Amino acid sequence: MHPRLPFTGSKSLLAVAIDVGTTYSGASYTFLVPGEVPRIYDVTGFKGQENRESNTKVPSVLFYSESGELIACGAETKRLGPRKGIRTEWFKLELRPQSLRIDTPQVNLPPGRTIIDVFGDFLKYMFDCVRDHIINTHVDGNRLWSSLKGTAQFVLRTPMLTVQSHPNGWGSLQQGQMREAAVKGHLVPNTAGGRERIEFVTEGEASFHWCIDQAIADSALKWTLEEEQMAPECAVAGSITVTDRFVKATQRKLRGTPYQDNDSMETLREEFDDETKCLFRENGDPEVYIRIGGRRDNFEDENGLCKIEFGLLEVPRKDIVDAFEPSVAATVDAIRKHIGGQRNAHVFLVGGFAASPWMLSETRRRLKASGINIEVKRADSNTAKAVAHGGVAFYLDRNIAERRMRHTYGVSLCPGYEPSNPEHRARTHLLSTDSISGITYVTGGFFTLVKKGELVKVDSVYRQNVQSSPYRRPEATSWNQHIQKYNGIRDKVTFTDMDPNAFEDIGWFRCDIPASAMTKRTGKNGAYYAVSFEIVITLGTVEIKAHVEWEENGVKKRTPANSMWEDYY
Repeated sequence: MHPRLPFTGSKSLLAVAIDVGTTYSGASYTFLVPGEVPRIYDVTGFKGQENRESNTKVPSVLFYSESGELIACGAETKRLGPRKGIRTEWFKLELRPQSLRIDTPQVNLPPGRTIIDVFGDFLKYMFDCVRDHIINTHVDGNRLWSSLKGTAQFVLRTPMLTVQSHPNGWGSLQQGQMREAAVKGHLVPNTAGGRERIEFVTEGEASFHWCIDQAIADSALKWTLEEEQMAPECAVAGSITVTDRFVKATQRKLRGTPYQDNDSMETLREEFDDETKCLFRENGDPEVYIRIGGRRDNFEDENGLCKIEFGLLEVPRKDIVDAFEPSVAATVDAIRKHIGGQRNAHVFLVGGFAASPWMLSETRRRLKASGINIEVKRADSNTAKAVAHGGVAFYLDRNIAERRMRHTYGVSLCPGYEPSNPEHRARTHLLSTDSISGITYVTGGFFTLVKKGELVKVDSVYRQNVQSSPYRRPEATSWNQHIQKYNGIRDKVTFTDMDPNAFEDIGWFRCDIPASAMTKRTGKNGAYYAVSFEIVITLGTVEIKAHVEWEENGVKKRTPANSMWEDYY
C-alpha cells in the first residue's frame, strides 16, 4: 500500500470503528491530528480478560438482572457464576432482514427492553472500552480523551466519525435501527448533526481494507485505488452457522441422556466455538473429544452413541465435517461466481473462518479440483477482529474508488405535459391541471438519477431540477421526499407504469423550504408563487446521502443530509 498521508484537516478528531459481531466484538480507533500521519490502534485488555492483553475481541454478551438492570457486558459476564438473571447474546441477529433469517437460538431480552435498547447498551460498553484504552495506554490519555470525545466519528459494522460495520446484504431499516441504538447508547446526540457522525461499512469492505493495511495483500493488490468488478454477495453461512449446526445435531444424539440440558449444551457450544472449530484440520484422528462436563463425568449409553470420559464427549470426525459442509460449499460457490475466468485473482478468508485450517484446506482443494488455480490465504487469527481495524482503515483510505451500480435510482415526479412527446400523448388519462398555475402535468413520471451498470466514483453527486407546488402567496412548504430504485430489466424507464412492479422506495428525507425562498411567477391563471430546487443524492460510499438545495436571495441553501443504507452497488 502507499504510505498514508498526514491529516490535512484544521481540527483534531477521533475516529472509532466498532464491529459488533454475533459472538465476538472489537473496536479500533485513530487520532486525526493536523499535519500528523494517522495511526490505527486496536482496543485490547477488555475488562474480564486482562490476562489476554493481546486479544482484540470480546464476547458479544450482556447480563441483566431479572428486573432489566444491566449488570455486566463482555468477558465480565463469565465472572458472575450461578447468579440469577438474563443472559442476552446473539442479539445482533435480531436485526437481520427477513431474507437473511435462519434458525438460531432464541434471544433472551430483559423485561421492558427492546433489541434496540440492548444494542445501545452494548455499543455504550464498547465505547467505554475505547475510552479506557485511550486513557490507560496513551501518554496524557486523560487529556486526549477529554479533548476529543465530543468529536468522535463512528464507523459501525453491524448494527466512531464512528464507523460501524454491517454484513453485506443488510438494508436501510437495519441501518436506521443501528443509528437509533447509537443514540440510545449516548455515542452521539439525538440531532441531525449527531446522526451524521455515524457511517457504515460492510464487513467485506472493512476486511478488504484490513488486508491492505496489514500489507497481507501487497503482492496481490498493487494499486491503492481499486475498481469494484462485481457487486458484493451475502450468504448466511458464516462461522456461527457451523457451531449452530453441530450443537443441534449433537443435542439430538444426547436426547434422553443426563447431558441434554442447557448448561451442558452451552459448555459444548463454547468449547466447539473456541477450540474445536478453530483447530479442526485435514488428516486428523477419526474421533474428536470436546468438553461437555466436569472431569468426574463419565457416561456411555446402551447404543454407544454417547460416550463421555472425564467430561470429554467423543465425536466422530464426520459430524464436524457435516457441520462445516454447507458453509464450505457456499463459500466455494461464491468464489467460483466472482472469479469466473479471471487470471491472477487472489482470495483472502477473513472473520471467524480465517482461523479454521479445515475451511482453508477445503476451499483450496475444491477450487483446485474444479480447475481454478488461485491463491487462497487467510487474513485473520483467532484473537483478532479484522473488521474493526479495517473499518478505521476504510475511514482513512477509501481504497474502493469506483463502484458499479446494481440498480437504477431516481425520483417519482410529474413532468409538465408536452404534446409533442409520444410518451406524454400515450398517457392523456394521467393528465392533471393545477388550478393555481394552470400548468398541466403527467402523473407517474420517473426521473433517473443514476442508471444500473454505471460506474460511479466515490462521492459522486447527482442532481434533478424540480419546481415546487404553486401557491397564491409565499408560504413555507414541507414534504417527505422519497428516493426510489428500479430493479427491472428495461434500459430506459421514464414512467412507473412501464414496469409497475419493479419500483421500490429505499428511503425518504424531510424537506422544509421557507416562504422567503418563493419567487413570483406568471401562469395561465395569473400570478403565483413557487420555488425551484434540486434533489441531490451522493453515491459511491456504502450509503446513499440525499438532500435538497435551493437559492434564496443569491445564497445557496440546503436541507440537512439524510443517509439511507442501501445495497446499491
